[in-house]
This record gives sequence, structure tokens and C-alpha cells, in this order.
Amino acid sequence: MPVNLLNKNFYKIKIVFFIILLFSTNNKLHCGGMVRDAETERFLYEISKPLFNVANLNYSSVDLYLFNDDAVNAFVACGQKIFVNTGLIMEFNSPSMLRGVLAHETGHIAGGHLARSDIALKNAQTPLIIGLLLGIGAAVAGDSDAAQGFLLGSQQIAKGMVAKYSRGQESAADQASFTYLENLGLSSKGMIDVLYGFADQEALSSKSQSIRVRSHPVSRQRIRSLEEKALNSPFFNKEESEDILQRYKMIRAKLKGFLQKPDQIIKLFKDKNKEDNLYALSIALYRKALIDEAIETIDILIMKYPKNPWFYELKGQIYYESGKIDLSIEPYEEALKYSHKEPLIYVALATALLAISNKDETQRALMLLKKAIDLDPKNPQIYFQMAIAESRLGNIGKAELSTAERYFILGNLEKASFHAGRSKKYLALSSPLSLRADDIILDSENTKQWRRKCPI
Repeated sequence: MPVNLLNKNFYKIKIVFFIILLFSTNNKLHCGGMVRDAETERFLYEISKPLFNVANLNYSSVDLYLFNDDAVNAFVACGQKIFVNTGLIMEFNSPSMLRGVLAHETGHIAGGHLARSDIALKNAQTPLIIGLLLGIGAAVAGDSDAAQGFLLGSQQIAKGMVAKYSRGQESAADQASFTYLENLGLSSKGMIDVLYGFADQEALSSKSQSIRVRSHPVSRQRIRSLEEKALNSPFFNKEESEDILQRYKMIRAKLKGFLQKPDQIIKLFKDKNKEDNLYALSIALYRKALIDEAIETIDILIMKYPKNPWFYELKGQIYYESGKIDLSIEPYEEALKYSHKEPLIYVALATALLAISNKDETQRALMLLKKAIDLDPKNPQIYFQMAIAESRLGNIGKAELSTAERYFILGNLEKASFHAGRSKKYLALSSPLSLRADDIILDSENTKQWRRKCPI
């Protein structure tokens, strides 16, 4: 099951999961709001980082975003930002297929193709991009009315229609992705399977084609040229490790549990002999408010894999979100222990401790949040919880500064500057915290021009 990742650089790749439905302040994978999931992030990091490295990209500068959209698509926008629809993971039953798409998009970044297609970002699609991304920011900030207004005007971009690459650029990205996989000693079979799947749609009318085909033109001649190389590769028939296959299967089960209708999951996933069925079923039962049954189901997996952090994390989430705060603490502590300093679990445990409203637990929560920031400094939810903790402890200046940090990350520069200014009323003059407030005010002004071009 999950491997241990102790390298602090893991958190430099800022993988954020955008699920555009209803806003939720819970920092979990859920069928609403903008969320993140530690288990999925860790997996995506493992298959993406080697690709970025071999492509000579600074992986700390590449952001990976996941949309809750069943369209099988991925695209690059706003420089080195890769957007992936949940439809990719839900559709592809092999991690090598997902890796092939990520390698292809990495090829677009390394080749500077988005810059060459900049005209596509200057046409009518640009307002849609900005509208969608501003909508996300408004949702996270809790402004549901503004979020709805932004998102209603931005539905097309949610389908991935960002830039249409030329066939030459597509071929170049194919060749680059093949080279990346070869250099890593990985099979390109998944990539070939994906290309053939999209090529089958080219004979359809444009209305019937997938968005991926319309934005990434495919030709069978191009595929055959690549396939000839792939078949001659000593790695073509190389199988994925059992660990990767198992973890990918469980991630897909988690997505299904959270994103598909719970009644459908409960009906289709009755076979409790399959571990992925149990995972999806426990989530579906919890979403149906069948808490005892959900706990019994996830406990089966915990008994079989007592050192798997993600099962404990889900158990903690089930208890926390069903109002059984005290019962959520222990599984969150177990999840933290076995995840080896996973920042999102630090935050989950801290959030539960803050819900107890006890001074000792508040101080402990603050300590956990400070550890989380060291590992994941771009997570706005950490600063949100820190503001709560600091205010309860009477540290108003620190609470205001944490709020400013949160809004700065979310791109709400006006509120970031406002709260930074307020924090200075409570902070010692020329102290490190006061100087940080000055930086936020100054950076908010300097960042406005870029935010207009790319709000994230």
C-alpha cells in the first residue's frame, strides 16, 4: 500500500483539487467545493515528479489541478499549470494511461506550446477561464453568491476548452512524452491506448467528439509512427508494480464513492471480498448518513491493513462530519502516525481539536498547524484554522495576519491587504510578523497585474 515519502520537496508541487459544485470548508475529498485529498495527491506526485524531472522542468513550479468533470480530458493553461478532469481517472483503468496523458501535457509545457498558442487565450475563452477561476476563489472564500455568478458564466471552460494545439505541436508532445517514458524505463503502451481511443472519435461530427479530441487533434498516421517506436522499446510490455496498481484502484474507488450517487454505489459494490468495493461502499454509506455501517465497513479494511493512513483518515472524517468529534481524534492520530507527517492530516486533526473548544486542545491544534505550514505553505485552509486558534488564544494580530495570508493565497488581494493592515495595529513595530504584513500589502499591489491574466 502507500509508500513513505519523507522528502519535504513532496509538498513543493502544489496539487490542488477543484470540485466545482457547492462550497465546503472541510479540507477533504467531497462532492462539493474546492478540496484536496492526501492519498490522491501523493499518488499523482509519484507519477508526475519523475516526468517533470526528466523533462528538465522545475517541479516546484508546476501546479496540477483536478476538476470534477466527467469529460476525459487534460490541458495546460496559465504557464506551467496542468488541469486534469476526474473523468480521466474514472475512465482509465490503468495508471499507465493516466501517466501517458500527464507525460503528453508535460511535453506541451517543456515545448512552450502554450506560449505559441497564446492567441487562443486572447479570444473569447479568456473571460471564461478567468470567470471560472475567480468563481473558485469566491467559493473558497465563502462568497457563494459571487461564486455562482462567476461559475454560471464560465461553464465552457469547465469542459477543458482552453487552447487548441496544432497537429505539429501534438506530434511534438507525443514524441517528447515517449522519450520521457523511455528515459524512465516505463512502458508507453498506456499512452498508445489513449491515443487510439481518441483517434476513433475523429470520424464523428464535432458535436459528438470529446473535448480532448477537439483541443488535441489526433491522426492515425501520427499514432502509427509513434507506435512503431513504442513496439521496439524494451519497456513496452513492462507491467506496473502491484503497489501502483492497487493504490490506483483504491483511488478510483474513492473518487467513485465521493462523486457518484451513493445509492448507485451501494447497489453495485455489494461484493465485500473486493477491497476497492469496501472503500467506495464505506464512503457511500457515510454519505447516506448510515454512520455505523460506514464505520463497520472501513474497519474491515483497517483490520486488514492496520498501517494504512488513508483508511484511518476516512474513519476520522466520517466521525467528524457526523458530529462525533471526540471519536474522530484517535483515527486522525493514527492516520497522522502512519502517513509520516502528511500536512493535510495535520490540518484534519487540528480542525477536530479546535471543534472541541478547549484551551489545551486549541494550543495543540496550533502546534499541528504550524507543522503543516512548514510542509504545505500554500494551503489556505491551514491559515483559516490558524486564525481561529490564534483568536481563541487572544492573539488578534496573529489571527488577522493568518487571515491575510489565506486571502493572499486565494488571490483576494484586496482582503489580504485589508487584514494585513489590521494586523499591524496589534503587532510590535518592526517585528518579523509586522514586516510580513508589510510584504503582503506590497505584494498584493504588485500581484494584481498577474492575477488579471491568471487568477491562480
